[in-house]
Amino acid sequence: MPANNTSILITGELAEGLLQQLTSKGFNVDVIPFIKTESIQPAIIQQEIERIATLDATVIFTSGNAVEAVSPLLLNKKINWKVYCVGEKTKSLAEKLLAGITLAAVADNAIHLSQKIIGDNNAAEVYFFCGDKRRDELPALLLQENMHVHEVKVYTTTVFRYKLSKPYNAVLFFSPSAVKGFFSANTIHAPTALFAIGDTTAAEIRKYTSANIIMSEQPGKKELVEKLLAFF
Repeated sequence: MPANNTSILITGELAEGLLQQLTSKGFNVDVIPFIKTESIQPAIIQQEIERIATLDATVIFTSGNAVEAVSPLLLNKKINWKVYCVGEKTKSLAEKLLAGITLAAVADNAIHLSQKIIGDNNAAEVYFFCGDKRRDELPALLLQENMHVHEVKVYTTTVFRYKLSKPYNAVLFFSPSAVKGFFSANTIHAPTALFAIGDTTAAEIRKYTSANIIMSEQPGKKELVEKLLAFF
């Protein structure tokens, strides 16, 4: 069991069960979310989603936040969408919350997902449900292949700037936006271990520090917590 002075900072929300895994091992854990996501649900968004629900559409979700924002606007309709997802969590949410979809592919990041979509080569247009701070790689790669990308922004991300009052032995990052919020007011001390949920989050960390970054083999909060437990 690690010593009680081993301190961990979680920069996003973490399920109670995962938090208990850390505290039960003796870690001192602070959960300070550096971002907040909120669904966008004005009438114009609802109308657009209801329209897409009538189509045999190819649809992309790169986060569970987008799935959770879209699903209540479908009003329990059975839809005939071919769905591509980034991450197992996003895939699981899509299968659980969106009735009637066909899961086409899942990938560990947006670049790999775009390669799978391009490789399938069966859609002239796609519908990309995303947040207001989505990254550019996926739509840019699809546009290069002359695919028409319809972006539908269904949630917002607010980034917070907190100045921390103490150092930590490890910091866990779950998104590039949380990385931006963290480094807007803080720096990393040399002994601090940095954990990133995936490639894009790790790439954002590298903009601010040359410190070693630890990632799990599969992107996911559970997997990253397990990686941290193995590390210590």
